[in-house]
Amino acid sequence: MLATSGITALFALALTATVSAPVNAFEIELTKRDLGLKSADGAVNIQALDDETARLTLKYARNRANWRYHVFGEGSLDATARMAREKRANVGTLALAHPGFAIWTGQVSVGTPAQNLDIYFDTGSSDFTVASTNCPSSSCGTKDRYNVAASTSAVQTSKFVRTNFVDGTSSQGPVVQDVVSIAGTVANQQDVVAATSLSTSVAKIASDGMGLAYPALSSAYSLSYMFNLYNQGTYLYPYFSMRLSNSKPSSLLLGSYNRIYLGTQLRWFPVTPQAGTSYRTYWQIGGSAPLVNGQQAITTRVNHILDSGTTFIVAPPTAAAEFWSNVPGSQVYNSQYWTYASQMQLLAPSVYVIHDVGGNRIGLSTPPAYR
Repeated sequence: MLATSGITALFALALTATVSAPVNAFEIELTKRDLGLKSADGAVNIQALDDETARLTLKYARNRANWRYHVFGEGSLDATARMAREKRANVGTLALAHPGFAIWTGQVSVGTPAQNLDIYFDTGSSDFTVASTNCPSSSCGTKDRYNVAASTSAVQTSKFVRTNFVDGTSSQGPVVQDVVSIAGTVANQQDVVAATSLSTSVAKIASDGMGLAYPALSSAYSLSYMFNLYNQGTYLYPYFSMRLSNSKPSSLLLGSYNRIYLGTQLRWFPVTPQAGTSYRTYWQIGGSAPLVNGQQAITTRVNHILDSGTTFIVAPPTAAAEFWSNVPGSQVYNSQYWTYASQMQLLAPSVYVIHDVGGNRIGLSTPPAYR
């Protein structure tokens, strides 16, 4: 399934379900970038699908490695190794041929005086990584640069992050604490990975990324922007919402939500921690299952992650195969994709698919352009 026409999601950092209508809202308009998933003639771009699928697979693998290190100490053999890991996190592998994977982007200001950067907001990760002026064009391309030396509020830390890539290069850089501002909100001492080198594939990406998930997913165990704001008491309500749309205005609201975009009454779901622990990592809802024509389409209920970093609905191969086996007219295309009906296009099924989340059925409609 490739996309929906619009979605609004609310993310709460604390239990605020009894709070009345918000009064203080900080809104930033988001610009949608084309993933290139469809060619000019409307056919599916298989290469773009492969690139995005590979990127997501490795992002989730990197996140898993990060949280298991922070929680269980995995990946370190002794005290010396653990100390080295805190200063240099080797995480993930990324192969990306399709350059424009960033979806909805907006402006973020970093430093004093403010340096404006084009950033995409990712609820499926936690690090805030930007290209620094110490990164040459051969490595960081034409990206906006963050000049650490020009910021009077920047403070160097002892942390260093390194990410390895399959092309033999890497992204790396020190973790700097600086003032970060979004839509009128200001977070002091926000951790920023000031990249001094980027993989040649990553350098082609138009925008840098700001993770908005829990710190357990961060390479340096950094608080993401919203958690930092909440801890500093810079706004009233500890939640944020995102309105993502293909055709209508998209936005990120900090400390609020817009009732206009709610299709029904606001519903709250607890964030599910990782299995066997009390640690929260993703914005995820437990006990969920997709339905096809009113019937549960997978045997075992799972966690559903709300990830603004992609338009895909991603599932493990076995769960995806079980789901599609319950979609009438579906056929296997290859080891990763299925076709629906007889048109041999990798599109969402026209059957009505809903997710049963904690007894609440949430409909996912598919716009005509994706049928």
